[in-house]
Amino acid sequence: MSATLSESEKAQTRRHLGFPGTSAVSVYAMGMVIPMQGTFLLESAMDHLTEFSAQRVRQLLSVLDGLEQKLLKAVCYLTVESIGQIKMRPADPGKTPTDLIQKEYVRWALKLSDELGVPYYPYASAFNGGANSTSVKVRR
Repeated sequence: MSATLSESEKAQTRRHLGFPGTSAVSVYAMGMVIPMQGTFLLESAMDHLTEFSAQRVRQLLSVLDGLEQKLLKAVCYLTVESIGQIKMRPADPGKTPTDLIQKEYVRWALKLSDELGVPYYPYASAFNGGANSTSVKVRR
């Protein structure tokens, strides 16, 4: 028997996997077709979850929501070098603590993608994709 996610949980899932919050229409961006088959696969997977999988998806959404909140709170650390005797664990060379939280967020979003058996949205900036990346590749 299939378990049902609420519309709110479905919206959270779309957002965490990088899918746009628009209706499923075929569109062009930067001269490339945005693949809507990923949306179809995601919608189908969300509508056909087992009870166990639905519970796991809810757990993953909770983790991702928590990481998203940490990212928002970490913004204040971007300009702080030290606070009294408190010493922050350094990030990887050239990276900020926010970069590390973002990396963890992507790791958990990929777990959600795996649980649903669908790809994440390939043009989402969180996954360094397509038109949202820092450089746009043009073919001739």
